Amino acid sequence: MNAIITDSLTKTFVSKIGPIEAVKDLSLMIKANSIYGLIGHNGAGKTTAFMLLNTLLEPTRGSGWILGLDLLKDQKRIRQLTGLLTENLRLYDELTVEETLLFFANLYGASPNIPDLLERFELTEWRKQQVDRLSTGMRKKVAILSACIHRPRLLFLDEPFSGLDPLAMHGLRDFINYLLEYTEMTVIIASHNLKELAGLCDEVGIMKEGQMVISGTLTKIKQEYGFHDYLQLQVDRVPTGLERLITNLAPGIISVANTPENLDVVLRTLREQNINVIDIEKQTAALEDIYQRVYQEVAQ
Repeated sequence: MNAIITDSLTKTFVSKIGPIEAVKDLSLMIKANSIYGLIGHNGAGKTTAFMLLNTLLEPTRGSGWILGLDLLKDQKRIRQLTGLLTENLRLYDELTVEETLLFFANLYGASPNIPDLLERFELTEWRKQQVDRLSTGMRKKVAILSACIHRPRLLFLDEPFSGLDPLAMHGLRDFINYLLEYTEMTVIIASHNLKELAGLCDEVGIMKEGQMVISGTLTKIKQEYGFHDYLQLQVDRVPTGLERLITNLAPGIISVANTPENLDVVLRTLREQNINVIDIEKQTAALEDIYQRVYQEVAQ
């Protein structure tokens, strides 16, 4: 089942310099109960796409379905099923953690078990703490929980990792995974933190100037742009006759693209030349490299 389907969804803003297409012909399919990452430079259209999918903006043209509901006809019902954390969401600093969750629960007309939520998401110790006295990581945790206090089936997170140290990022990643397992929701994350997205998301999409350039699993995108994972082999001596397939990184260290065809030839040659493999390490193609390649090719 797909949580989101859009067909040529477009949003055009009128400005003094003329019409600006913030999102152009967005055709997208996002599977239910998954984590989807939306990538793009500032101004690529990520936030506008979030607003459209949450029915906070009317599309200029195109159509869409959110959890099977028509994006144009079922806006009120869609808003009841979605949660949105914007990058600049401000919590009320004078409220405690517990009061904040109660405030948003009342706002959504929800009746959650607040003590249970505080315990499940490791916030009980800070329930009486004012929000302005929390660390950045804890504030993000409270903000995300506030956005999904009504147990939405779709949760949109705009730059949730911004301003976090590595330890807080790790905690937030675990928190998002736990949310997905606990609530069976679909999570869509817009972020510049490509390393976190690569390790967290089932699929990613790359936007540029309002258009979706490519969308799919990281494996699919790697294949589309000619990227491969590599195996780094430590050997007792470097084989001969494989210059086309291997890269000699250092004395006794070779690298080969991790494809069945390449590995078959390299391993067969190593056996034939009585070369021992001492160690093997997998080198994964970085999402950052793919992202740069996508932007370079689109610009040409």
